[in-house]
Amino acid sequence: MATETQQRVQREDIKIVTPDHWKIALYRYTSTALGASLPQKKHPVLLLHGIASNHRVWDFGHEDLSFARHLASRGYIVYSMDLRGRCGSDGPHTGRGKQWSIDDFLLCDLPAATEYIIEQHGTEKLHWVGHSMGGILGFFYQIRHKAANLHSFTTFASALNYTYSTINHFRSWLDYISAMQYFPVPQFWRPMQPFAGLNTFWNRFLWNPENMRPEIGQAIIREMIEPIAVNEWNQIKLISAAEGMPRLSGGFPHRADDRRIQVPVLMLAGDRDWLCALDGVEWTMDQLQCEKKLIVFGKEYGSATHYGHMDLVCGISAPREVWPKAVEWIDKRDSM
Repeated sequence: MATETQQRVQREDIKIVTPDHWKIALYRYTSTALGASLPQKKHPVLLLHGIASNHRVWDFGHEDLSFARHLASRGYIVYSMDLRGRCGSDGPHTGRGKQWSIDDFLLCDLPAATEYIIEQHGTEKLHWVGHSMGGILGFFYQIRHKAANLHSFTTFASALNYTYSTINHFRSWLDYISAMQYFPVPQFWRPMQPFAGLNTFWNRFLWNPENMRPEIGQAIIREMIEPIAVNEWNQIKLISAAEGMPRLSGGFPHRADDRRIQVPVLMLAGDRDWLCALDGVEWTMDQLQCEKKLIVFGKEYGSATHYGHMDLVCGISAPREVWPKAVEWIDKRDSM
């Protein structure tokens, strides 16, 4: 097999159209081996970002910190995406609309993306990898659609209970300004960019400063933080109280113990994650009825450093400590 230094990973930008006519961005990563054949994996991979985030969490242009390029170099066809409202897809910046919801993701964006990926690859299944809300949506996708579409499921810093999270300090604040159509989160966070390398409250909310390169922290604040729609927030916020996520159309809420969540899941968590607290991940593990495995990263768990929220994916130690566990899980499922 060719080594990563003998490979050229290429990215292709794709636009698909949802049933309600929003344009959604997909980014396809493929690897070409130089002077050797590169075995192709059986199933493609979908990488899904979190709330107030976009596809860049998986690829900031630094190959040594790009999980998308790392997976492609191992023979996977990799797709990341921008949900509606994010930079590459339709949203306020394109004049398409200023309001969207979790239901829009589950009923329109994600079915359109998964159907496109499966059709392009000629398989019935894909590997789902989600960070933060991207993992939450992976659980709820199984409730709203076919769990059989997923061949494996991996979450980075995801939970279905945020009772223990510092996000609760922001719940009332966000509710006070909910008269707006969407929350301009980038405008709130952008003044923090010059301080991305410091050990501040704002930084610890998103990552462990000791595990984040300052230039990557600046890129997160400058290029990755996105607006949150009010309907999106109103649905997702109830998870912070372990009440289950409601549907805008009514009916029973999505809950962690729903037996339609069937795909075996690997949950990766950080010991100092202020946003997705370890207690919430452990609560989720207790509630899930499917096969599940939890791996915690932090000094007390044998890691070189403590881990926060974003650095579980793109932190200094993530390629050496976290990525191998995720790849091992995906490889094992892909061979089945």
